[in-house]
Amino acid sequence: MSDAPIVIVPYRSFGTADMLFVKGRVLHEKPVPTAEAERSAWRNLRHALRRIDSDEVPGARIGIHFDDQEWEVIADSEGYFTQNLPLHKPVEKTDAWYAVQLHLLEPALGDPQPHAEAQVLVPPPTARYGVISDIDDTILETHATSLLHSALVTLLENAATRTPFPGVDALYQALQAGANGNGRNPIFYVSSSPWNLYDFLVEFMQINGIPAGPVFLRDYGLSTLTSALSHQAKLKPMHWLLDTYADLSFVLMGDSGQRDPELYSQLLHDYPGRIKAIYIRDVSGDKRDAAVDALAEEMAVLGVPMIRAANSTAMAESAAELGLVTRAAVERIRRVSEKRPAP
Repeated sequence: MSDAPIVIVPYRSFGTADMLFVKGRVLHEKPVPTAEAERSAWRNLRHALRRIDSDEVPGARIGIHFDDQEWEVIADSEGYFTQNLPLHKPVEKTDAWYAVQLHLLEPALGDPQPHAEAQVLVPPPTARYGVISDIDDTILETHATSLLHSALVTLLENAATRTPFPGVDALYQALQAGANGNGRNPIFYVSSSPWNLYDFLVEFMQINGIPAGPVFLRDYGLSTLTSALSHQAKLKPMHWLLDTYADLSFVLMGDSGQRDPELYSQLLHDYPGRIKAIYIRDVSGDKRDAAVDALAEEMAVLGVPMIRAANSTAMAESAAELGLVTRAAVERIRRVSEKRPAP
């Protein structure tokens, strides 16, 4: 049994006015320092391995407190816990993020027990649509089509040295603000990456000005490895979001390198009339591009544009034409993108 301190690691989650959802993990702490651009590849490797080699606390009992209500939940064999929080009194939707208090009940470690604060997003009334975005090769350059290249950048770099696509910060800020500039549209991030990378991804978004949002990752246990690597598992949280926010339509963001176009096509058929547009970052070769374009033609027949584009400006121009972002936002995205050439 580890002698390291126990910590509760909450994950950014989501909810509605009368139901919040919390998710997290109980671990023996293996702290990874804040990212630094000048950190050596060797130190990055040590920290990456520490992050991957998590030491969970199975069966931990966690107390949950929000407003005047309390719940309890027990972590599973890998330290994960999830809990729906039905509210007696709906939240006043004057803010987007709500804080849920978590504290460890068992194992008892003395006073004070470990505690944490989970952030839960409830889309405000000003939201006009939601955004569901992939992460790898959509906002973050991961070279996911090359397993070796992807592994090297994951292990040898950190959140301060990893590269966002040019203009992605301004593009996502514009989508969050919407056509009137203050819509506060929610953005949700769905990826096949493991939960062990959660803190890295959150830090990367903070460093690069990418709007915060609930994150859905994968547990790479033996029972889930096949489904996670197939990327089909990403459909479950996307269905969950569309079911939860039945009054919102969605914009989908992905890349051409893996299966995002196929998954989004399936989502379009599952939820007709709910998808406003699909944007696919072009990171693939001609053969794959032809397959993506064929899917785009099928979606166009159904009235949903799917735009394959190599840069954020082209996506923004399309979004402005559809009334999703302002024209001023397009020019800002263009200026920001031109500061660094596309990869």
